[in-house]
Amino acid sequence: MKNEIKLLNEYYPWKEVKFKGARCYQKGNVFFENNLLSPEKLAELISPLICKEGQDKEKETRDILEKLNGEFAFVAETKNTILCAVDKTRSIPLFYIKTKNNFIVSDSAYYLKDKINQHLNEENAAEFMVAGYVTGNETLFKDIKQIRNGEFLNYQKNEKSLKSCCYFRFLHGDYYELPETELLEMLDKTFVNTFSRLIDSTSKQGKRLVVPLSGGLDSRIIVAMLKRLGVNDVICMSYGRKGSRESEISKQVAEALGYEWLFVEYTAKKWRECYNSKEADLFRIWAGNLSSLPHMQDFPAVRELKVQGKIPENSVFVPGHSGDMLAGSHIPPYCLDNSADFNSEAYLAASLKKHYNLWKWPYEQELENIFKQRISKSTSGLEIKDNETFANAIEYFDFNERQAKFIINSVRAYEFFRFGWRIPFWDTELINFFLKVPIKYRINQDLYKKYARDCLYSGDLEILKKIDCTTDILNLKILEKRSRYEKLLHYRTFIHSYYDEKVNNPVWGRYFENPLISRLRIKISRYENETIEEYPLLKTILEYRNEEKYPLSVNGISALEYLAGIEGEAYSSRSKKVMKRAGSPEKRPL
Repeated sequence: MKNEIKLLNEYYPWKEVKFKGARCYQKGNVFFENNLLSPEKLAELISPLICKEGQDKEKETRDILEKLNGEFAFVAETKNTILCAVDKTRSIPLFYIKTKNNFIVSDSAYYLKDKINQHLNEENAAEFMVAGYVTGNETLFKDIKQIRNGEFLNYQKNEKSLKSCCYFRFLHGDYYELPETELLEMLDKTFVNTFSRLIDSTSKQGKRLVVPLSGGLDSRIIVAMLKRLGVNDVICMSYGRKGSRESEISKQVAEALGYEWLFVEYTAKKWRECYNSKEADLFRIWAGNLSSLPHMQDFPAVRELKVQGKIPENSVFVPGHSGDMLAGSHIPPYCLDNSADFNSEAYLAASLKKHYNLWKWPYEQELENIFKQRISKSTSGLEIKDNETFANAIEYFDFNERQAKFIINSVRAYEFFRFGWRIPFWDTELINFFLKVPIKYRINQDLYKKYARDCLYSGDLEILKKIDCTTDILNLKILEKRSRYEKLLHYRTFIHSYYDEKVNNPVWGRYFENPLISRLRIKISRYENETIEEYPLLKTILEYRNEEKYPLSVNGISALEYLAGIEGEAYSSRSKKVMKRAGSPEKRPL
């Protein structure tokens, strides 16, 4: 092998710029000091970092990258150096191989897989099966690594040395000592700045905005901010079971704002046909990249609207990932009580329960030790001694792993159909604001919900407060502290959402022709997959489920199916073919 830069993605092409002896490949949209940079301007900013020699180069690189805002990745090369970086959320993944004498970087882990002769890494595969991603800089194959969010790599060709450096960490601290009213004012200014940048890079460039509008709070804040800032030609997209609570709420919000509303009905039959198509096979390989569970939720809807020509080709999707997490929804409510027992063991237990749950698996055995080691490695160096440091570690792992590798990676569905995307809730200014908000204002998304209810939904937008919402913004008490009557109102309000999600969800059509009957049958039968027989850890997980007859999850089956197909798959970007597809789920015995 020789040193190589191999960037294959045709759906969202890379731009190449040559500048003063450096060759720069870049993708995304980047702001620096609140100015939107052209590819040429970004290359001009980067080139001194790679051309310059000296001890201060690493610090200078870290300082520049920390100031960049937006979704981006770049690879820059000179005669002696290769510099690679991804943004703070790893929204555009990069992968690499480092041997004794060579370095290869690519946006396709499958391309790198063809360069090595290895089998699946079983421990990594077990983690993927129960979590939906591989933590740290690992992938499903030992020698293929991924650049972590907020990280850059520097490879020196002459010395054959590779160094990875972190330029951003999602850590709380330096908390604001301000009254709630001032925090709300600061949040409002931050949102205005954030969405102004979004508009500068999209609407003002002649692009049409498409918002996947659910019944919840995050996407409603997006459309409210766009309306407030004068964007009047937004398309709102909804999908799911016809008559579902989410879609009905979505329609009401779009109509209240005067936005176009498009709905794609999901049925079990439609899911089955779409999921088992050659196009979906290609998407899963390309989007998963041997590290993340492909996110299929939006895929049928975007595909159908694309085929029907209902979304302009220059459109940019703006999903609500992950306003709730940034606002504090993943901090356990018991973190309000500093008298509880907050230590490393409690943190590991909470993280296992939260993230390693796509399959039930036997605790107090080898798997528990493996997974705890993975979590500990991902949050290495963090001290856990009280409620604040405990919450800090919980969110640090969540941000680096689940958000970066599963939630944010869902934008691949838009990219696959050649649409652009933006993730405004992960704007750097917004991140930095919430990292300084005391946790008492973030638990239960307290400040975030109050901002929407009492500040944003006012004046011309007050009608949004009167429309039902699947995020409870009217009663801000945590559920455990509500009266019986308040709990009854909560459960009565949300029982429809539970039915849509857990009982009559057409997404199960991916695997079963008659989902309801098949799911009842499988409760008393085995779920088999012969492909994993040679992997004891994976077999242990599956056998544990079969013995205990635990319910199956959609993402759990998807993770297993992805693993089962890897060994024989090869992805060719230019021919757009998937070779040796794994057998269809319906052909496997239950």
